[in-house]
Amino acid sequence: MSYKIHELCSINAHTLTKKDDWDYIYYLDTANLNEGTISNLKLLRPGIDEIPSRAKRKVKDNDIIISTVRPNQKHYGIMKNIQNRLIASTGFAVLTPDEDLVYPEYLYRYLIQDKIILFLQAVAETSTSAYPSIKPSVIGELEIELPSLEEQKAIAHILSTLDEKIEVNNKINKTLEVMAQALFEHWF
Repeated sequence: MSYKIHELCSINAHTLTKKDDWDYIYYLDTANLNEGTISNLKLLRPGIDEIPSRAKRKVKDNDIIISTVRPNQKHYGIMKNIQNRLIASTGFAVLTPDEDLVYPEYLYRYLIQDKIILFLQAVAETSTSAYPSIKPSVIGELEIELPSLEEQKAIAHILSTLDEKIEVNNKINKTLEVMAQALFEHWF
């Protein structure tokens, strides 16, 4: 069955307000998320640290976040086992999947396909802002064909397993490179 993304999830539904009298937040900016990997979270304390004006999007487990600025730079990820009080920049669209309809990992895999990223970048290039960007509604209007939830889970599991194997192989390669360099330096 075919759906539009906005029929499967809410987009930017949870926003940080002054009523959220939190003593700390973890802030995620677009520069700190690349192809699913968070490189740096900033722990900020209201009243002590300066909170960026863009720190507005509440994020929770299984949310999918995609940068609306320069989509081709691949600042996206699915949030798993995240810190409490994670707040993302307004430079992200935060998608909260309806898990009765779509498996979050399946939806994430669909959204990060090269053809989707290229489409989003093409739309961004037509924007009238100072830099290529899209509105979150562009993501919401994308269409997806959904198999059953069981099939979605199976497909996502296979893709995740392959990604894990690739990551292990990359780590092995890096270790071997370091070892080869050390041997080379020792011999010469």
